[in-house]
Amino acid sequence: MSARQDLHSRAQNAILKNIVENFKDNHADWMKNPEIRGKIFNSAFFKPANAVLIGGALLAAGCTSMLVLPLLALTSPLWLAAGALAPLALGALAEAAYLYYAVNNEEAHAAAVAEMLRPQVNFNPKVIKNAELRAKVDKALEYWSLIDDAVQEVPAGPLRIRLEHTTREATQWLQAVFNLAQQIDGLYQNDVIGRDLKAVPKTIKDLQARLALEDSPQVQQQLHETIANSQRQLRTLQSLEDQMEKANYQLDSTISSLGTIYSQLLLVGSKDESEGRVARLQEEISEQVHRLEDLSEAMDEVYEVSY
Repeated sequence: MSARQDLHSRAQNAILKNIVENFKDNHADWMKNPEIRGKIFNSAFFKPANAVLIGGALLAAGCTSMLVLPLLALTSPLWLAAGALAPLALGALAEAAYLYYAVNNEEAHAAAVAEMLRPQVNFNPKVIKNAELRAKVDKALEYWSLIDDAVQEVPAGPLRIRLEHTTREATQWLQAVFNLAQQIDGLYQNDVIGRDLKAVPKTIKDLQARLALEDSPQVQQQLHETIANSQRQLRTLQSLEDQMEKANYQLDSTISSLGTIYSQLLLVGSKDESEGRVARLQEEISEQVHRLEDLSEAMDEVYEVSY
């Protein structure tokens, strides 16, 4: 795996971790979810360790039958039955204990949730066709990795815990950068938008020229309505184009802010000073994420009006 692919995978795992944490935060009884418990039960039951456990119980029962039962046969039938069933009963108890632990193990639940939610991970810079936009996502990814590396170097303790929360927010930021870049890229690749931006102004001009020569009141009225509709469409298209340009500039701004966040993170020093600095970093990250999300929603709204 190349260094770039490794970085992509690392970011995807961090995004998945965020998705899992959000799921846990929004589902207080997440360990009681029937779907998750079912997945864990099936996973635990078909694990090699469980096969060894079942096989061991059957082997013990077989050995007991060969070695002990002939001796018990000389005693009462009750002892004979007990001797035959004891290994199987112990094996069943061991199996029940194993499955109970597996189904109620928090780490196993977290792993099952991660596998269940993995399809929700949407981060693959390779799908962005516009080279300039893809380069911006790669730059954001580079800063994110530097922030993550810097946090990992902080010794364990309260500051490390707070900074890990900062990393989680930076991961949301990275996801927002990718989402916006992918959205802009999709609009760039939309041939209909490009075609209409060129065709609609010409259509309006042709309709206005025809209106100037038209004598029929009925046709004039229809032309007025058609021109008004075309002008409305053009305004919407121009608004979408403006939003795309604004979003592009916002990507540049937010990537610069990521670099600033990384630099400020390196200045985190004493405990007293760090608490205030980390709080400010988290506020700035949240603000940047909201800006990107607002722009994305605004473009969606304009696009829905246009098409």
